[in-house]
Amino acid sequence: MSTVDHVAAADCERCRKGPIAQPVNTVSSLAFTVAGLALVARARRRQPPDAPVGAGTAETALGWSAVAAGLGSVAYHGPGTRPGRILHDASLITMLGALIVADVSRVTSRPPSRVVLAALPGVATAAAMSPWSLPAQVVVGAGASVAEVARVRRSRTGTGSGWQPIAESLVAAGGALGHLFGRTGGPLCRPDSIWQAHAAWHTAMAVVLVLRE
Repeated sequence: MSTVDHVAAADCERCRKGPIAQPVNTVSSLAFTVAGLALVARARRRQPPDAPVGAGTAETALGWSAVAAGLGSVAYHGPGTRPGRILHDASLITMLGALIVADVSRVTSRPPSRVVLAALPGVATAAAMSPWSLPAQVVVGAGASVAEVARVRRSRTGTGSGWQPIAESLVAAGGALGHLFGRTGGPLCRPDSIWQAHAAWHTAMAVVLVLRE
């Protein structure tokens, strides 16, 4: 496979030959994995011994899905094979879906549906293997954005109001701009720089996950 045909060629960083085609984007992908492990550890730490069944499940699922998304992104920006593309898309859709479930659970103060959480990886994998993968990502991403806005608004009006919701919003906005304008041919694209806008998006979204309260 030529570097021009690499599946991540649209993410600006110049693709090199070898197993790690985009070093900066590949390494920054691990930010999702680190954030996911932090979410899992925090959910377990906050789980009281007498918590009802289902409590904390959404945050734990979100954490593990973020771990998978980081590894999928490594496969996407590194080797860039077709299986790597499927793993990237499936894990991303799963993480966004888990984020929606976690936010809905937070806003409604109700335990998440274990059936929905269990079905997410399978549905996401099916979507990732079809021609509808990109539209699926857009739809689920839009849903996640709406769910995040609802959660942040609830946090700002409730006991959890403070600097974190504001920080989340600013970091998310900065990351979104990097993702939008840092694509190949975009105004922020610098193919040979160690400062990659797409890598900044990876980091920003991982920080947003950790800032969730």
